[in-house]
Amino acid sequence: MDANVQPLAEDCLTQRDGSLPRRWDAFDAYLFDVDGTLLTCGDAVHYFAFCEALKTLSGRELNLDGVIAHGNTDTSILRDALNLAGIRESSWRPQLSAACDGMCAYVERNRERVCASVLPGVVEVLERLRSRQAIVGVATGNLKGIGSIKLECGDLLRYLDFQAFSDGFEDRADVYSRAVEKVRVLAGKRAAICAVGDTPADIRAARHHGIHVIAVATGIHSREQLSAEQPDLLLGSMSELLR
Repeated sequence: MDANVQPLAEDCLTQRDGSLPRRWDAFDAYLFDVDGTLLTCGDAVHYFAFCEALKTLSGRELNLDGVIAHGNTDTSILRDALNLAGIRESSWRPQLSAACDGMCAYVERNRERVCASVLPGVVEVLERLRSRQAIVGVATGNLKGIGSIKLECGDLLRYLDFQAFSDGFEDRADVYSRAVEKVRVLAGKRAAICAVGDTPADIRAARHHGIHVIAVATGIHSREQLSAEQPDLLLGSMSELLR
């Protein structure tokens, strides 16, 4: 690209980011969701890990039918599936930690079947942010033993300064709390943070912490559904940031 063109492209983005307090690539730190935001998985390894855990916790075959998984944490997905099946919490709660460990072990055993595809524009956006010395991390509902394998398969770990997974948390806002704490350690208490996600839950969790948020309609949620949550910037994909 001609060097004279780049400032024009950046000026256009400045105008388009009307509700962001600064240009999209000028924040101190970024929190990215994983599934549907950075990558998609064309396999069912994570799903069958849930099924194995549900069988362990309930003593019978269960699945995720009727459970909202996108934007949820792995632990709360298990909880919701068990509640939907009428399983008493007192019977499964004491086994929950071991069941989560079992999920991670299942994905580890089947890691060669994990098929992670990085979404359009993601690598270029991450490279842009790293070139500007921004702190880059993930805030995801995945358990560490699962999310880290997806990121490794997508060759994205090299762009990240930290990862905040959902181990020990059921509420997505708590995952963001962990991520924000990591940012404060790395970039200082006054660091300007921007979250990027593809679900209403990502937007709400960011708002809960007073964080600006970019929504990308690259998951199962439509632009209309994401717009209803009033993100600061709404995109069809991350490639739009590079135009």
